[in-house]
Amino acid sequence: MKNLEVALFNAEELNIWHRNHNKIEEYIQQNGVAPNELEENVILWMDIQIQIRHLLPAELEKSLFSFDYNLKANDISWLSMHNQLVGFTKKHGHSRPPADQNYQDLRDWLNRQILNKKHLTNIQFQKLDSLGIDWETAVSRDHGWDLMFLRLQKFKSASGHCRVPAKWDNDKQLGLWVVLQRRLYMQDKIREDRKGRLNQIEFAWNIQDQYNVQWNGFFQELSSFYEKNGHCSIPSKEVKLVSWMERQRVSKTKNLLLADREKKLNDIQFTWNFDNIKDKHWDEMFVQLCDYRIKNGNSFVPVMCKENKLLGTWVATQRWLEVKAKLCSSKKKKLNEAGFVWSSNTQFQMKADYDFLWEGKFNKLKVYRQTNGTCQVSLKSDPELQRWTCWQRKMLYQGKLSAGRIDKLNELYFPWSIQEGYWMKMYDALVNFRIQYGHTKIPYRWQQNPQLSAWVYRIKLNQADFAPQKTELLNSIGFVWALQQKTMVSWEDMYGRLINFKEHHGHTRVPIKWTEDLKLGKWVGRMRYERKTLIRTRLNLLNAIHFDWGQGTFATIQPHQTETKLHALI
Repeated sequence: MKNLEVALFNAEELNIWHRNHNKIEEYIQQNGVAPNELEENVILWMDIQIQIRHLLPAELEKSLFSFDYNLKANDISWLSMHNQLVGFTKKHGHSRPPADQNYQDLRDWLNRQILNKKHLTNIQFQKLDSLGIDWETAVSRDHGWDLMFLRLQKFKSASGHCRVPAKWDNDKQLGLWVVLQRRLYMQDKIREDRKGRLNQIEFAWNIQDQYNVQWNGFFQELSSFYEKNGHCSIPSKEVKLVSWMERQRVSKTKNLLLADREKKLNDIQFTWNFDNIKDKHWDEMFVQLCDYRIKNGNSFVPVMCKENKLLGTWVATQRWLEVKAKLCSSKKKKLNEAGFVWSSNTQFQMKADYDFLWEGKFNKLKVYRQTNGTCQVSLKSDPELQRWTCWQRKMLYQGKLSAGRIDKLNELYFPWSIQEGYWMKMYDALVNFRIQYGHTKIPYRWQQNPQLSAWVYRIKLNQADFAPQKTELLNSIGFVWALQQKTMVSWEDMYGRLINFKEHHGHTRVPIKWTEDLKLGKWVGRMRYERKTLIRTRLNLLNAIHFDWGQGTFATIQPHQTETKLHALI
């Protein structure tokens, strides 16, 4: 044995052995896994060492298995074959070795991986998957059958049954496979284990039986409807039943409907031909069209006709049939006699009608302005005209309003912005105030026009945000921009000032512009103005000091409320 060891391992071989061993040891220490990313020759070397470990010197064998990672011969073999597959993929551009003697081992190994993919580690699966392995490739007949069975299970999960159409476009291979299973079953050539698996998922061995059950189910549903309603005119919302009924008509046309089934349908007065019904419906709609013409003076029915939506849809259908050359000449003649507007004339007719309607609304707006002095239409006064004005603004912003219509609206000083219209309305009111009173100092909370008072207050607050044109307009009428900050004085304090005035002057007739106390003069004037609205307590307090109401009279006061009770009232 010792001579064999010397023959196998001279000094040079030992150096190579230790060099490869050190590479492997270093890789395992860094990664903690089998060295699957080292050079292929190193991995092959390690595979060979494991296989001939009983021929190695004792110290080398001990070193070989001294790693923290537990190396196994099959792990190293897997890595070796994987590296071969990587090389094949890089060379040929795909990962499916051909049925060639040179690649037989690699092909067999890959087939085993596909068959046993459930037993692969996550790392092994990811490595193979990254090479583009087709896991659905059938590597044997049994494996191919299992793959198709899985596809059938997925079909059942999605559709609720196993009746795959023989020529199903979504999966033609599955459709043919299902047909093959039924054929093998009829020939008694299908394996028992496969038949059992198909029975477990309720596979339909005789598709005709399934069709019969389905047909009888639909017929029973239609028969129940007939018994309840006396006819077979099923609502279109019953999509499945309506589709089944149409299939019966097609089958009869092609002489494919069984005689007993045709008799069953005839017994419940099934409608086979809709020609007469369609003609009757057409005549009814034509009468409605004539009625519309008498009422409106034309036959140009809008597609979205509010008065008769069904008529609008029918008119659009006649135009479509005429374009497709599917409208019979007799019907077309009747429509022409009724002044029907065909597709080629609809655009011209629509423009003429729209122009007529626009002019009508414009004239209505003109009257509104003459009555109300503005084009800012109130939603409460005329909702329809208000919506029309909003539509004109929208058309302008979209660049769809003609220049002629813009000019006509501008002649009415039409407000293209709601905010601008309101601003100009308030400005006009301010100009009228100046003409009447000679200034623009609107009183705060002016009762005659609270909106104008609030607007002036906002103007003064937001002076910095104003456009130069608006500022110029306001300056031209002498607008006072200063915002006076008033110091609020309570009623009780002003009443105290009035008592002091009476003690010094012997009366309560404070001059309105009394320079010593301007606030008191204005307050006294306001008390006289608000005499009828003062609360009872304040009215009694003023009467208690013989307040002069300006007419030599006093407001009503209770006899028991005298000056002796003044302090009690306060």
